[in-house]
Amino acid sequence: MTIACSLSARGLLLWCLAAALAIEGFLQYSARFGFAASFSYLLTTGDSIGNWLLLLLAACAYLLRRHAGAACAAIRIAGSHPWLAAAVLFPLLCIGTLGVYHDQPLSMDEYAAVFQAKAFAAGRLAGAFPPDLLDALVPARFQNVFLTVSRATGEVSSTYWPGFALLLAPFAWLNATWAANPAIGALAVPAVHRLTREVTGSGEAAAWAAAITIASPVFIVDSVSYYSMQMHLLCNTVFALLLLQPTVPRAAAAGLLGSVALTLHQPVPHLLFLVPFVFWLAFRRRSGAALAALAIGYLPLGVLFGLGWHSHIMEMIRSAASAAVPAAPGRPLADTILDRISGVLTLPHAATFAARVAGLTKIWTWGAAGLMVLAAFGYVAGRANPAVRLLGAAALVTFVGYFFFPMDQGHGWGFRYFHSAWFALPVLAAAGLIAVRGDSGNGLRGMTAWLVVLSLVFANALRLAEVESFIAEHLAQVPPLAEKVPSGTRQIIFVRLGTGFYVEDLVQNDPYLRTSRITMVHQGEERTADLMKSRFPEYVRESRGEWGELWIARKPTPGR
Repeated sequence: MTIACSLSARGLLLWCLAAALAIEGFLQYSARFGFAASFSYLLTTGDSIGNWLLLLLAACAYLLRRHAGAACAAIRIAGSHPWLAAAVLFPLLCIGTLGVYHDQPLSMDEYAAVFQAKAFAAGRLAGAFPPDLLDALVPARFQNVFLTVSRATGEVSSTYWPGFALLLAPFAWLNATWAANPAIGALAVPAVHRLTREVTGSGEAAAWAAAITIASPVFIVDSVSYYSMQMHLLCNTVFALLLLQPTVPRAAAAGLLGSVALTLHQPVPHLLFLVPFVFWLAFRRRSGAALAALAIGYLPLGVLFGLGWHSHIMEMIRSAASAAVPAAPGRPLADTILDRISGVLTLPHAATFAARVAGLTKIWTWGAAGLMVLAAFGYVAGRANPAVRLLGAAALVTFVGYFFFPMDQGHGWGFRYFHSAWFALPVLAAAGLIAVRGDSGNGLRGMTAWLVVLSLVFANALRLAEVESFIAEHLAQVPPLAEKVPSGTRQIIFVRLGTGFYVEDLVQNDPYLRTSRITMVHQGEERTADLMKSRFPEYVRESRGEWGELWIARKPTPGR
């Protein structure tokens, strides 16, 4: 491999210092940009601490670089056995979901997928709520945004496309949705390992990529969350792996897998990642058949999960005579999909630019220390390799593409909009690490080995503690929700909206109200009392507060 530049351990440290100072300057100024409250809070609290921690880890790794024999050996051993690493990682991630994440879909993006998965697990397309209780069970501003409701029938479905919910459904049927993302995250490790080996032809590089992946907090935290982003990452990783050798069968398989990625929750993450591969195949010699096979591979599941689900959602909206999404009767489905996409597409403006710069800082602060510098160097060093150029282009298009979407992502760990292509960074970083030879290369790899070890322990510990604290405080806004339902008890919790930080997100229910706890929107003490008297007369009020009210079912009188 021909390298046009070099990177030393000292150079890496200086880049880390420059990045830390630039990021801290931006974070101090970021309150002026008017970001969503959740995005701004996470950006200005945990990210600043994480930024300085990564700089400290970089300094320590630099000082320890000449004593990295054990660290390098550990990375080689663990990285050489990716499936064993995945097997060890899976139960740890499960513990993380149950403990750190409190087994709680935090945002409505997460809850909508879990809600739909439980409906699928019951063999149905939609949940079923009493029509007269829809406004109590689904906050009004979330209706036909995250959850589509039919006032005529009480049916409720996730507005997002159903791919991720279908993947969660078997776990929901087993009452183990908490194990889904840990399994996906664990599987992503050997996938990244294999992709790196295909790109570089080096087992050493594959070991580096797997180790850097596991050491990055964004990878670990997304693996214990309920977001669909880790599945986007896994699908795109295997998609890229298949298309690096684009035979007709592999291209057809890539299309089939791509259709899953396209319909996981919404199509933009995979569409952006796909663009460079389509152009590459279109201008590559004798790739016409592979390109056709790729397109055909998208059709079956794309039509079923994409157009089929969109038709289901449109029919629910029409049956409720809702104008939330413009869809005149008789209009082609493709037109209504384009309406929904064009409704959120805008030309880049100052606020969007600021949000994407903030996202760029998150890629840095939620990765292993120095990851972006190593990835940039790996791209420059390996740009003669078409696979390196292709992965770099896919990552760049994914990042730039979101300049045309005005949202700042709201809740989310790391830069959620980039996560579908994030795996390209450890792959490129690994390519760079094996490109440098001599003493400079040994020093760089020694420093990186310590960056991996220290990030694995300290950066992950910091971010996991941050996530646990954030979710615990979120639940504590409505004290009964912070406690498990006592055995044999049934509860109804009324959440008073507007009294806390995103308390609407706490109104979450089973799609058929089968659980021992139901959460509703508090609509005033009189209306709540009337509702309970007429619909749930066996319940008595247990407590109340600024947060709302707790009602519990009376226990049957003995002998009756």
